[in-house]
Amino acid sequence: MVCSGTNRAFASAMQTIVVASALLVAAKAGSHDFLAADKNNTRAPSSSCSLYGCTSCGSCFNPGSRPGVMCNGPGSQIGYYCPGDRNGPEVGDVTYACMDWTFGSSAMRAAEASFNGANGEDVFLGVGTYGTSDDPQWGIGACYRLRVEGLGKEIIAQSINTGHDVAGSQFDLQIGAGGAGAFNTCAGGAGSMYSGGRDVWGCVYGGVDTREACAKLPMYPTDGGAMEQAGDSLIALCEYGWDQNVRLSGAGLPAGECKYNPTILDVSRVKCPEELVHFTQIQRTDEPESYAAAPQWRPKGFPNLEGEHKCHAQDPGTGVEYCLTRMMDCRKPSGAFKDNVRPELMVPGRKVAQTCTADGYTRIDVSCGCSGCFC
Repeated sequence: MVCSGTNRAFASAMQTIVVASALLVAAKAGSHDFLAADKNNTRAPSSSCSLYGCTSCGSCFNPGSRPGVMCNGPGSQIGYYCPGDRNGPEVGDVTYACMDWTFGSSAMRAAEASFNGANGEDVFLGVGTYGTSDDPQWGIGACYRLRVEGLGKEIIAQSINTGHDVAGSQFDLQIGAGGAGAFNTCAGGAGSMYSGGRDVWGCVYGGVDTREACAKLPMYPTDGGAMEQAGDSLIALCEYGWDQNVRLSGAGLPAGECKYNPTILDVSRVKCPEELVHFTQIQRTDEPESYAAAPQWRPKGFPNLEGEHKCHAQDPGTGVEYCLTRMMDCRKPSGAFKDNVRPELMVPGRKVAQTCTADGYTRIDVSCGCSGCFC
């Protein structure tokens, strides 16, 4: 049973998670109706293209996707072509990673309670990056069950990103101020989601290195109303990562700050919970049938239950294999770009990740990518 406090957080968070021309509110305040296969938030493919001036969807890549606001990027970049950063003096919208994807957001914890209660589980849910050449789509859209040293629960996390800096035996989890990385759109630049400079965000890779440092972060994005309404704050999201032991400090240790990470003891691809897909709106057709780890879905080197392989990210030249690393770059992820996914592997209407406006909660429309729908 979900406690009343969780229900209140859930209801508040879900008032801002989906938008059309204005924010769409969950069908019943305080209920979990939105988790039932998005039954109230899907569209017929033909109607999903009306924002783009079309009566039919033409060559749209993702017709039938969940509604959102229109992104009008510079140079007619709209829909799933909405740019992920602002280059030069051009005027127009950009899109960002969603803040309720972050580990421990109010909506994510409510989704955990719903999933766990319905399936007899006791796991965390999350979103991040798992890059692997063993997958035809480099892990994008797949969900992985992680057992991590020092955590009280396992994690089921969806990979919506990939990159050259992520190893095949590493998962990079989106955590509050977990490191803005090489492609930062969180702070310090034109069009950044948060105001102020980068100094308080800590290391480029790893972010702030102590729980106490979280207090120096901005509370909300520059457009902060949606995060406040959802019951979240960047400071609280940052602190939650420390409280749940998904990040380690280097304070007083030989390698110094931002070099230490928990060891992954087991990884297995699993079925994506609907509660998790609801956040990202990206889903594959080739999923496993179970939420449980299984030998045929484990990558090479796992299980690692005896800790034979340790995360040695703190040692120069050893890489980040077997590490649970962390990030939060606020940037449109790889899975939101249509050219990074294979349509034959994707569920119709859920072919690309649905990203957010600068408030971090309001979803943009990703059913098409051009006016006239022939693109």
